[in-house]
Amino acid sequence: MKGTKGSFKGIYPAAITPFDESEEVDISRLEDFLDFLIEGGVHGIYLLGTNGEAPLLTMDEKKRIIGSAVDHVGGRVPLIAGTMCNDTKGTIELARYAEDEGADAVHVIVPYFFPSPKRSLVKHFKSISENIDLPIFIYSIPQRTGNRLDIETLKTLSEIDKVVGFKDSSGDLESFYSASVDTRDLISFGGNDSLIYSYLSLGGDGAVTAVGNVFPELVSSIYEHHQRGDHIRAKELQDKVLHITQALKKGPYLSGVKAALKLRGMDFGDVRSPLLPFSRGEMKKLKADLERLNML
Repeated sequence: MKGTKGSFKGIYPAAITPFDESEEVDISRLEDFLDFLIEGGVHGIYLLGTNGEAPLLTMDEKKRIIGSAVDHVGGRVPLIAGTMCNDTKGTIELARYAEDEGADAVHVIVPYFFPSPKRSLVKHFKSISENIDLPIFIYSIPQRTGNRLDIETLKTLSEIDKVVGFKDSSGDLESFYSASVDTRDLISFGGNDSLIYSYLSLGGDGAVTAVGNVFPELVSSIYEHHQRGDHIRAKELQDKVLHITQALKKGPYLSGVKAALKLRGMDFGDVRSPLLPFSRGEMKKLKADLERLNML
């Protein structure tokens, strides 16, 4: 299982979940969106993460999304399905479902709200590993979970069968660097759009990206140019992604991606309540920012 390092690399958009006007999951729009990403040159799909609004979805909705996405992607690119459950039992249920449906791997978030010491995390991930045969990615986003994954705990988790990689969304570049050096057998994904070039330069295997949902061709190009050794062009593209990231964050949390997609002429609905969509004024400012960056 640890020999899967070459199987997962590059740019993986943290795929959004399209909703209809009643905030119900829209599978038809999801399929259109997945085609858009793959045609944009992404290297894989990271399904049901934060940008997928997974904590706001029911278990049945998550299963529908996983089943439909796996079937529609059809092996064109690797698909890492999220569980985003806070309990071990629910995580195992959804991970088993993802495996049965044919997902290539699952990502499992560090549990949130309740404190999760090392002993708790080891028990959690061991239980999941013992109940599925899929590769497991650890998803660390301490600013949302309230639980920081320190390097010693990650080292211990890396010894668990089927744990093959991690996604570090902390924004702490030294932490990412240390983790990628001290757990060399793990696949290392960064989770901040403004640091993709840095992750790759420090030996990371790729990145999970929000901006890649809107401009997959742009973000994928950072990786491709970096791989070819064209660091000047890769850095130029990263600079543009930084400014896009800043523009997307000028409105309500998580709403920027779907707002920018609308400006590109693609309506995948709004975010689910209680999250808020961009206001008319915020959309106007976003449009001006993206036009200034020559992205519209």
